[in-house]
Amino acid sequence: MALEKFFFILMFTVMSLLFSQNPLDNYLIGNNNLTVIGSFQNGVEKPRDLDFHPTISNQLWVLNKGEDAYANNSENITSICVPENSELTFIIYDSDGDGICCESGEGSYSVSACENIYVTGGDFENSESTSFNVSDNCDNSCPFGEVELDIIINTDNWAKETSWILSESNSEIVYARRLEPGGSTVIFHDAGLNNQTSEYRKDSYSRHFMHTASSLAFDDEGFFANTLECQDANNNSGFFSGPTLWDSDLSIYAEMNQDGPLLGSHLDMIHQSPYSMGIEYAGVGNVYWVFDGYHSSIVRYDFAMPHEIGGHDHSDGKVWRYDEVDIAREEGVPSHMILDDELGLLYIADTGNQRILKFNVNSGNYSYDLTPYGESLAEYFMMENADWEIYINQGLDKPSGIDIYNDRLVISDYASGDIIFYDISITPPVELGRIDTGVQNNIMGIKIDSNQKIWYVNYKDNNVIRIDYSLIHGDINSDGDVNVNDVVTLVNYILNFGDSESIIYDINDDDNVNVIDVVQLVHIILNN
Repeated sequence: MALEKFFFILMFTVMSLLFSQNPLDNYLIGNNNLTVIGSFQNGVEKPRDLDFHPTISNQLWVLNKGEDAYANNSENITSICVPENSELTFIIYDSDGDGICCESGEGSYSVSACENIYVTGGDFENSESTSFNVSDNCDNSCPFGEVELDIIINTDNWAKETSWILSESNSEIVYARRLEPGGSTVIFHDAGLNNQTSEYRKDSYSRHFMHTASSLAFDDEGFFANTLECQDANNNSGFFSGPTLWDSDLSIYAEMNQDGPLLGSHLDMIHQSPYSMGIEYAGVGNVYWVFDGYHSSIVRYDFAMPHEIGGHDHSDGKVWRYDEVDIAREEGVPSHMILDDELGLLYIADTGNQRILKFNVNSGNYSYDLTPYGESLAEYFMMENADWEIYINQGLDKPSGIDIYNDRLVISDYASGDIIFYDISITPPVELGRIDTGVQNNIMGIKIDSNQKIWYVNYKDNNVIRIDYSLIHGDINSDGDVNVNDVVTLVNYILNFGDSESIIYDINDDDNVNVIDVVQLVHIILNN
């Protein structure tokens, strides 16, 4: 009983200190492993953001930017390296079913290498497929043992209808592809686990609703919204662009109305924010915060009651613009945001100004009515008296991704490739350290999962990365963290007279497991 009382007093003395330990700090101790979870072969292409489904465990959604449309009546050359003697298949598609020649212009296509033309054509209907073997090689810029293929597409008057794919004939390996305009998603089921699977989803109307997709955010139930980095979602000279709302139900998303008659599977869209670069769920209803790059302001979007799937009635939407929150867009780099629900604080990656802002979302009041562009809305207000501040303005180049866990703010810097950790429990916030991902002008969205693992996307490398920190001495229960749970496990082991030769419990390596190991473990935790 005396031994048990001693351990009880010891545990009580250090408990409050141990529980204050933040598991994210383990990323700043020792080595980290960067694991590729998803790649081009899974459909990840120009990824800009990611988020976990709120109700389905380990379901990760990755948002691809999508392609810009080919220009009408233009020549477009793509060069790609493939292994010598490859058996390849090239497929070209036309979504209107009239090919690229000769009803709507004089388009053509070819695939060649070393002055040998393997594929050529243009007069087809929905698609045309050709298989061939690349047996010849010549001087080129590819690594040894690879051949440089040139894919040349001469478009017709309707270039936006053209897409193509080059793949290995006898496997699922894809070497290159050009999709129709519009963003897409890759959904990873059981992400990061041994039984992980993935599926690629692209709504047939995504060239409008995910035009140049820049960011996405889930609500608490399974709906999500995305933003568009474009001036006009119809590819016109106007300013008709803004966030889109979707249902993540896989029997609806990119399934319903794919051939009409309604506008795909989207739930709603409001068009008052061209060049919108970031989005975050506001924690209530169908309300989202949007980083409006065109107006350089933060905007509150309330989709209210979404119209029918694929519909176009936006008239119940409510938009509140906060022009006082001074932000700047960085072309091509999303500006993500994260909301602290309890405190009502929105942290904003103000990419163009190289800083982080903090905005009290419960502040501000109505100032005057605005005139909506191109649509009717229930409300379109200019707000005033917003409570915001420059929160971090040093050590950042092009901050893009941002997430929060307890009192740690984690930021990905697109330019430097660093992932930066801040302690926000004190004022001003203190930088604790950085992870160098080894790539510059690449990393964008970042997310902390329910197990405190960090995930991010590499835009140019077309992949999704998970960071795992190395097993730390004292991690008795092997959960990737050293904290009070390990102390409890160790004390329980001693009180139940476990095998004293078990190495994992012998913290001080003296071949005995006793109270000294408990003291040593507590010392490790308090000094991490």
